[in-house]
Amino acid sequence: MPMTEDDRERWIKHLDGLPADQTPDPEDRMAVEANLSAFLGSMWLNATIPEVQGVSVAELQIVAVQYFLGRADAYAAASLASMAELAERPGGRRAAAKALERLVGLGVPAPGWHGEELVLGECWEGGDVYGDCRTYFMSFHAPSGDCALSYTVDYSDFHFDMVTACGHHPDLEELLRPHRERNAVFSDRLYVPRRCEPEEVYRGTARSLTDWDLFCVGGDPGKLDFSYVAVRALWKARLRMLPQVEVDPGEMVAPTDEEQGLRNGAFLTHLLGGRRALDEPHMKAIDEMCWFHGFNGFSVSPVSSFVFLERYLPGKYGPRDPVVRAVRELMPDFVTWAAGVTDVPLEAVPYLERRTGQLLKGYPKWKAMNKDIARVPRPRSL
Repeated sequence: MPMTEDDRERWIKHLDGLPADQTPDPEDRMAVEANLSAFLGSMWLNATIPEVQGVSVAELQIVAVQYFLGRADAYAAASLASMAELAERPGGRRAAAKALERLVGLGVPAPGWHGEELVLGECWEGGDVYGDCRTYFMSFHAPSGDCALSYTVDYSDFHFDMVTACGHHPDLEELLRPHRERNAVFSDRLYVPRRCEPEEVYRGTARSLTDWDLFCVGGDPGKLDFSYVAVRALWKARLRMLPQVEVDPGEMVAPTDEEQGLRNGAFLTHLLGGRRALDEPHMKAIDEMCWFHGFNGFSVSPVSSFVFLERYLPGKYGPRDPVVRAVRELMPDFVTWAAGVTDVPLEAVPYLERRTGQLLKGYPKWKAMNKDIARVPRPRSL
């Protein structure tokens, strides 16, 4: 559905909603880019479901270019200079650059920072020790001033890459400081940020920008964290400066029969060492736990425990099935054993055990099999 005049007028009012005395200083590149990124994020948010919203991102970008061209002041020129780098579509970036040339021809100067070289500084990552969450940081240097961005991804309750927080600041240390302080306190589940390569930043965040799923926000993109919406265009633009490494296309690699047999046998041996009596449902429970946690390499985490117990088993079994009872009995032993044979740090095991134990209180909580809720592991971006 093409954009209507009502759509266009609504977006012009949106762009014109910031009072003149609250517009960023045109010479403050970081402030202008952050402001425009929020505008572009709002446009993206309202065009993510074209069949419902009826407006495309490309159309909205042209409206923004027309608005700034009509405003024809220093703030508009700075916004167009920023849009020439931040716009999501190449056509939007080209249109902004041409509009800026027209303003300059009319006597409206481009900002002093326009055309300056932006240089990548440092890349860092923080997060949890299980691989359920990562925060990436990038800093950039330019003659007009430095800027830094942070970007947090959960890999995720429903195994989609969901962005849960973002930030920007002229000083990278200010973005790193709260993570350093918090992660040093909660070392049983978080690690202190460490330097990483630009390729790691790209690989860890690229999928979240293209493969996010409405299911994660209940079908309502408006429930996305606004810090992500506001920083999304900035992050995408800066990501274009990094090496465009190949990101795993997301193929599922199930455990082979040999791998499955070895893991089943190893866990069974661990249980028999405790002289536990096992019956047929226990054997099936062992197979289910080892199979689910064996996709794309064997791993265990608080999130994988949640998805297995609350999103996989209810899609396959009724709450009174003997296999569910057996899982409830064996799951505490399983996560302890699995943590010991994978790379979960020793100090992080108690938290994993505690979180899994909380899930098992009063388990199962569902009343009937629900095939619509079924989830199997998906490959993570890490």
